[in-house]
Amino acid sequence: MTSRPAAPETVPSGADLAGTLRGWDDDALAHMLRTRPDLATPPPSSITAMATRAGSRASITHALGQLDRPTLTVAEALAVMSTPSSPTSVRALTEALGFEADDGAAHLLDRALALGSPEAISLVEGAREALASAPLGLGPPLRALGLRAADGWPTTKPAVTAALTGAPEPAKRMLTALMWGPAVGSFEQVPEPVHWLLGAKLLHRLSETQVVLPREVALALRGGRLVREVPTAAPLTEAPVRDASTVAAEAARAGESVLQHLDQLTRAWAQDPPPVLRTGGVGVRDMRALAGMLDAEVEHAALIAELAGMLGLVGHHHGGDGSFWAPTAVGLEPEPDPVQDRWAQMVWTWLESARTPWLVGTRTDKGVLRAALAPDLQRSWAPQLRRRVLEALDRWPAGSAPDAAAVQEHLAWHTPRSAPPEATVAAVLAEAAALGLTGAGALSEPGRVLLAAEATPAAIAEAFAVGLPPLVEEMFIQGDLTGIVPGRPDPALARLLEATAQVESRGSAMTVRFTPDSVRAALDGGWLPEQILTDLGRFSRTGVPQPLEYLVHDTARTHGQLRVGRAASFLRAGQDGVLTALVGEKGLADLGLRLLAPTVAVAEVGPQELIEALRAAGHSALAEGPDGQVVALGSRQVRASRGLRAGTGLSAGSGARGGSGITAEGSAGGGTHAGVPAGTVTHSAADDPGALAELIAQMRTGEERAHRSAGNGHSQDPVYALELLRQAAAGGTQVELVIAGSAGAPEHRRVRPLNVAGGRVRVLDVVKQAELTVAAHRIVSVATQPG
Repeated sequence: MTSRPAAPETVPSGADLAGTLRGWDDDALAHMLRTRPDLATPPPSSITAMATRAGSRASITHALGQLDRPTLTVAEALAVMSTPSSPTSVRALTEALGFEADDGAAHLLDRALALGSPEAISLVEGAREALASAPLGLGPPLRALGLRAADGWPTTKPAVTAALTGAPEPAKRMLTALMWGPAVGSFEQVPEPVHWLLGAKLLHRLSETQVVLPREVALALRGGRLVREVPTAAPLTEAPVRDASTVAAEAARAGESVLQHLDQLTRAWAQDPPPVLRTGGVGVRDMRALAGMLDAEVEHAALIAELAGMLGLVGHHHGGDGSFWAPTAVGLEPEPDPVQDRWAQMVWTWLESARTPWLVGTRTDKGVLRAALAPDLQRSWAPQLRRRVLEALDRWPAGSAPDAAAVQEHLAWHTPRSAPPEATVAAVLAEAAALGLTGAGALSEPGRVLLAAEATPAAIAEAFAVGLPPLVEEMFIQGDLTGIVPGRPDPALARLLEATAQVESRGSAMTVRFTPDSVRAALDGGWLPEQILTDLGRFSRTGVPQPLEYLVHDTARTHGQLRVGRAASFLRAGQDGVLTALVGEKGLADLGLRLLAPTVAVAEVGPQELIEALRAAGHSALAEGPDGQVVALGSRQVRASRGLRAGTGLSAGSGARGGSGITAEGSAGGGTHAGVPAGTVTHSAADDPGALAELIAQMRTGEERAHRSAGNGHSQDPVYALELLRQAAAGGTQVELVIAGSAGAPEHRRVRPLNVAGGRVRVLDVVKQAELTVAAHRIVSVATQPG
């Protein structure tokens, strides 16, 4: 347990949380800030300011959400067994729970969720309120229901036994079901056993259709036990065990496949970029087209698109026709890094990304469909969730392949109040399988290396390389225009087949097919027929079959008979020779004039710019329309390409092929690009020991400064003013309160604070004997007075 001053005989109330924390040493404060990092962001000005934040409902709810099941059970037991004025001991908690409560109590004390010591411990008021609804599955106490034990309610074991004398079996079974929670039962029509239990004062009617088992009666039925089961160890449900070689092979195959799909996406979007939706992202039709090209489900296509965004391989291209998703400079690199290096960068980025690809295709609360690469897929909790799921998988023995339900159950033990839904766990596991972090459902060795505290990209790449099959530099081309590569193709062979053939299947062997379209694509890319046949013959163990030679030569014979080029405007003259002179004129060289016929030329600039340049050079020129008639052109206009909206979170990512951060600019076709971010988690001072020590020193300095200004029991500091009011409310003392009146003038009131919560203070004006509620921002100062 973290060191701290000895506890007093009675536990301080919630209002004294600041005083308790002021007495802690630096190590105790540092430990609390590490376990509750929200208290350090933004940096509090003093220890009292930190205590105010620590006692807030939002911070306490977050802290309770990080407790494991045993610690949360201890907290709920404290909510049942103790009050600030009547604390309990850890020994009593242990006897009531049936397991050692020492560690759970220590965790609560270290996090300032409880105050005191093992001999006298009680929850802080905010934690008590957060757990008050149904601690340990118990219903509300008799007092909260407006009932009294003296009216015949059985609150002891003998009394309950006597009340159940002669009870029908259905009534006993129903009482047993309610005993361990939930304590409220709902019925469309109240059955006869419930009527019997109501008559015996074992149940209380909440409404015509609801009954509740009062807390004291339930505790008597439980016979002094607070919990049915002892939650001392995280569950590891029995799971199938996969062979290590199978796991490695499946993981390597999946990892290679996703990298190939990323390459396919960048090549496809370089040729036919999909438009950016008005709200950002990629349209449903374009995602279906991508899925068809990848021969995969739409969900997998969404993951590939999101990965490309995380890695900075694609971004916005702003052209004259609008915005499109197109490859960045990193996505178009001709010589990518080795497979293992690209894979390591990909999984590293995925693990730290705040993107949530599994939400693609779902709808928002307003019914809007979520699109891939859209800004609204950012979730700050995604990196922590991914790591938690993989770390949970790592708890099983090597080779184990638990299902999503088992992993979710394990996670729910560690954080019962903030456990992810099973569907979300299943989605993260599916992504991990697609990336090769798991194989056949079991965590792969590269996946374990990724989770290690000392993990580096080089170590991750090395672990993945071990599972890759050896490279092969040969293939077998058959007469039916198919080719078989018996293994993982060498990079040179892979580039050749990528340019000249269509992949039909991948696996332990890759099958490709040569078609007129695939050969034509190679010719379009600048390959010569002789070069294609020579390179294929160099890798083929069976030579180049005659049908393939015919296919290449026949396709080349008709290739390029029609030529298409780019022109922004044309120029027509009435006489031969006029345009010939213009094309050769040095002052017009920047126009990109090219003669197509004696009286027709094309230019690389638009009609307006062409006319202005010709007139500037002393030539008379008119504009004509599609029908040959003269038209008038307006003044030249410049249109700015629509940039990304501020606050979308879209920025350049870190390239899987470049290794480090990039600025994606200047891709093919001009324009600007911006990739989707990997999505980093904002870290507070609690993550850095040096920054943490500096923060504590600053808080102590701020505390001393504020204490000096409030040394006479008078404070104008908002935090200290509220603290003085809390202490006065707890002690029933009076204070001099100065508030800003409706006209802005200060009003002096002598009051007794009753409650301080939610940014409002309820007080009793002792002079006027009237209650009033004051917003915290209206408080000018507080001065303590004797009660």
